[in-house]
Amino acid sequence: MKVRLKTLPDEPRGGAWRSSVRGVNCPVKSGKQLSDAMKAKLSKEFCYLAGLSRLSKEEKSKVSAKSEIKEIIERFVEIAVKLGVEPRKIVVEENETFFYHSKIARQIRKIRENEIKVFRHRNELSSSYIAGIFDARGSIRSKSVEISSMKPSEAIMLENLGMHVRGNRIANISEFIMLIKGYSLRIELIQLPGNERDPR
Repeated sequence: MKVRLKTLPDEPRGGAWRSSVRGVNCPVKSGKQLSDAMKAKLSKEFCYLAGLSRLSKEEKSKVSAKSEIKEIIERFVEIAVKLGVEPRKIVVEENETFFYHSKIARQIRKIRENEIKVFRHRNELSSSYIAGIFDARGSIRSKSVEISSMKPSEAIMLENLGMHVRGNRIANISEFIMLIKGYSLRIELIQLPGNERDPR
């Protein structure tokens, strides 16, 4: 009785090989792997900067911040210097503070594009990022917390973290304050005794 050896084809047809064999040399990057890899490189300072900063569509490497609270601008400058931006390259104007740095601008864009995946859990990274957003565009009153021009992805991110979003407003105010307390300068300044600064 003759036995004929059968060799495996170089290119298997469809599901002819089991998945464990087919996938040996074909690693797939999942959303989880992407977000975990990204988070491993992040710091709470960079996350705050990413939330606080404005990016220009025309000038891709421009990173800027606007605020009526000088302490927020001072933190923006402090973090930028810590990240390697030369102090002499940071421009402080009456209505805007900015610098040009292609790598930092690119990293901020990447974070924003993936913010729902990156900030899925409550920790110092997500709290810092949301604190930056709030310090840039937030306001608080006795019965209202609002983030102006809130993007759909920001609303989804906040909902995933347990915040109830209604338009630009946060419904569960006390829980939101606890989320960013210790990370947001705007919250700290509002809560200072005798502070009469308008937090808008």
